[in-house]
Amino acid sequence: MKEIVGQIIGFIAMAIIVVSYQQKSHKNILTFQMVSGLLFTIHYLLLGAYTGAVMNLLGAFRSLVYSSRGKKWASTILWPIVFSIAFLISGILTWDNAFSVFPLIAMLMSSVVLWIEQPRINRILSLPTSTCWLIYNIKTVSIPGIITEVFVLSSIVIGIIRLDIKKKNKK
Repeated sequence: MKEIVGQIIGFIAMAIIVVSYQQKSHKNILTFQMVSGLLFTIHYLLLGAYTGAVMNLLGAFRSLVYSSRGKKWASTILWPIVFSIAFLISGILTWDNAFSVFPLIAMLMSSVVLWIEQPRINRILSLPTSTCWLIYNIKTVSIPGIITEVFVLSSIVIGIIRLDIKKKNKK
C-alpha cells in the first residue's frame, strides 16, 4: 500500500516539476521545484530510496534559499558551496549502490546551475541533471520519477524553443 501512495505522491510532484520549466522567472522556477522536491522526498521515502529522498529534501531547502537571493542573507556565494558539501555528505551517508551516484551528481550540478539567475541557462544546464535522475529512477523503479524526467526533458526543450530560441528570433 505504501508503494501505491508513494507513486501517487510522485505523480503530483511530477506535475509540479514539469510546470516549473515553463515559468518565466527564476524565482517561480525555484518555488515550483521546492514544492515538487518536498513531494518527491515523501515519494522516495515510501519507496525505500533514501538517497533520492535526502537529495530531494536538501534540494527543496536549496530552492527556498536560492529563491530568496534578493535578500542579503541568501545572496552569498557560499550557499552553492554549503549545499554541495551537504549533498556530498548526504550521498556518502545514504549510499546504497553505484546508482546512488546519479542523484548525487545531479544535485551537485544543479547547485551551481540554479545559483545562476538566468532561466535560459537553467533550462540548458538542467538537461544533464535530469538525465542523471532518469537513470536513478529506472534503477529504483520510480514510475513517476521515470515519467517525470521524460516530461522534464521534454519541457526543458519546449521551454528552450518557446522562451529562448523564438524570443531571440523575434529580436
